[in-house]
Amino acid sequence: MFSKMKIGDFARYNQVSIQALRYYEEIHLLAPIWVDPITNYRYYHIKQSAVIDNIQFFQQINFSLAEIKQIMNDTDSLTELNELVEKKKNELTNQLASIQLQLQAIKNFQEGALTYQNKQHCQTIEICEFPARYILSYPISQNIYTMSEEEYEFSLREFKNQRSDSNQFKCVGSLMPRQSFIDQSFISKELFIFTNKKNPLAKQLPKGTYATFYCHSFKEELHRLKSFHLELEQKNYQVIGDYICEVLYEKNKTSDINRSMFIRMQIPIKQVALNESF
Repeated sequence: MFSKMKIGDFARYNQVSIQALRYYEEIHLLAPIWVDPITNYRYYHIKQSAVIDNIQFFQQINFSLAEIKQIMNDTDSLTELNELVEKKKNELTNQLASIQLQLQAIKNFQEGALTYQNKQHCQTIEICEFPARYILSYPISQNIYTMSEEEYEFSLREFKNQRSDSNQFKCVGSLMPRQSFIDQSFISKELFIFTNKKNPLAKQLPKGTYATFYCHSFKEELHRLKSFHLELEQKNYQVIGDYICEVLYEKNKTSDINRSMFIRMQIPIKQVALNESF
């Protein structure tokens, strides 16, 4: 009864469109068993459903129709078949890694936006615990705090141009040596972006207790650095590591010329006895 089926019936039984079946015929992937020479109607055999099952299986694991045709018709050994499947597995693994990076970038953006929403008017030091974080750094010749905005942008372009993943270049921070913060010379000549610990070039920012402060520009940051230093001293915190300027959030309008940013100033600290030095 079902040995010969019109194209519409065969499509319905196999949950595939008539257009797809016509295309399969066009590319010589699956042909009808008979074409009526008068009406030009296409007829399929119910047992050809096995071919559809195979096509749909390989499609859902991201093989193209050309690759499926090769797998189904041109692989004469299991070794050859396994090579094709292994190649696809590697492609999907790389795609998964890329998607995971994209998801992490979305998470970072959302966290930065939320912090901006909650802390944009914060005027006091906060003490936070941070996990180990990983960065890629880039040395520059001029102190960030003496740069013009144009000079700063050119430094960012130099950093970006030497990155292979330049499409992930956003929220660039900077580092200041501990001693420069302590003696209040405030010299920062190292830019950075966050990365993951698997990157062989990654540098670790140690986990621990950090004092944090917020601001909205490098000019405001330079002014607040002195207040930050003074408040740490007054509260008897000892600076035990380098100062980090973390750009948490950036979202410019397309008509903007000046860069918009929200900065989390931070430095690792510990509480000290009153008779210990800063």
